Amino acid sequence: MNKTNTKVNISCHCGSIKMELLLTEKIDTIIRCNCSICSKNKGFGMICIPSENLYLIEGQESMTEYFFNTMEYPHIFCIICGTHTHHKSRSSPGKFCINIACIDGFNSDYLTDKIINFDGINHPKDKILKK
Repeated sequence: MNKTNTKVNISCHCGSIKMELLLTEKIDTIIRCNCSICSKNKGFGMICIPSENLYLIEGQESMTEYFFNTMEYPHIFCIICGTHTHHKSRSSPGKFCINIACIDGFNSDYLTDKIINFDGINHPKDKILKK
């Protein structure tokens, strides 16, 4: 996963959802967010990629969307196993954030010192809504 222009497979735990991701840059950082959904459900890291680099192979019928807070950016889950596979980014429109645990064969051991903590509790777009 340290190469550029590499295709990798993404899947949920039960394998009902299968996607392909084109990595145009090497994975050199992992984002960990502290917003309510990330801290409750995901605890894992994520990478954000351009939307056009994510391709659904199969499993549209196994996907469900969960909206919260602004009700604009869906988080995608498998209806069978409950795995959160990805979501549309609020911070970077035009990107999807991918659960790195869903990347088949991904080993994050070499990135333990390169985790970026994102303050989702104090998301900049929430401040706009509170005014």
